[in-house]
Amino acid sequence: MNIYEKAKKGLPLDDVLIIDCHCHMGSWQHFNVPKGSAEGMIESMDSLGVNIACPTAHAAIGPDYVLGNDMVIEAVKKYPDRFAGYITINPNYPDDIKNELDRCFAIDGMIGIKLHPSCHGRKIEHKNYNIAYEAANSLKCPVLIHVWGMGDVMMIDRVASRYPEASIIMGHAGADIDAMELAMEVVKKHENVYVDIAISRAREGNVEWLVDGVGADKVLYGSDMPFFDPRPTFGRLAYANISEEDKRKIFGLNMKKIIERYRAVRD
Repeated sequence: MNIYEKAKKGLPLDDVLIIDCHCHMGSWQHFNVPKGSAEGMIESMDSLGVNIACPTAHAAIGPDYVLGNDMVIEAVKKYPDRFAGYITINPNYPDDIKNELDRCFAIDGMIGIKLHPSCHGRKIEHKNYNIAYEAANSLKCPVLIHVWGMGDVMMIDRVASRYPEASIIMGHAGADIDAMELAMEVVKKHENVYVDIAISRAREGNVEWLVDGVGADKVLYGSDMPFFDPRPTFGRLAYANISEEDKRKIFGLNMKKIIERYRAVRD
């Protein structure tokens, strides 16, 4: 059976490499998050056939980046085959950014950096993020950034030019239609920029639209799990009217290359 047929029958895609590049972990301040623990996430992953999830803890994009990073470190240590973690830094504590990156990158299984300018109240181009961008550029690692609106996308364009060796992932692909259209132009302009499909305001045909706009090689599977139930986004890709080869690239092969590029530098 192909991907569509398996998904239609409710079967996990056990013959497809699936890496969820955009995940969270733990409790969220505004509402209940079912299956927010590492074990709960693995239960959700197994039901779909997801091999690896790349989380940043809700605590880290909120009030306590050290606590959040420690939660992710604990998960990658306990389940090294199921999690590849992001290090979240908070630009409001600039004196500790390098220390936190060094501390967390020393842990096997931590593979990139997460920035959430909206939650931390700083713009993507704020000077305090430069330490993180420089580290990502040096390590050739992914930087997942919460990108929400045209202004954010325009800043990604400039950041990508300054740090061409960092693999920059525009979380939510810009979030709204106008921003997504601009995001596709930025992706085509820069070899090191990608979009994920963790899109809160998803519209019918969204995956097909992105693939047609930038090519399957620059699109990544992300679900925002467990902040959101992963099944709708999973279904949008599994049911998409694109080739089987393109689905496999988006589900995991593209992110696998990004992670392997970083690991080649570290090794």
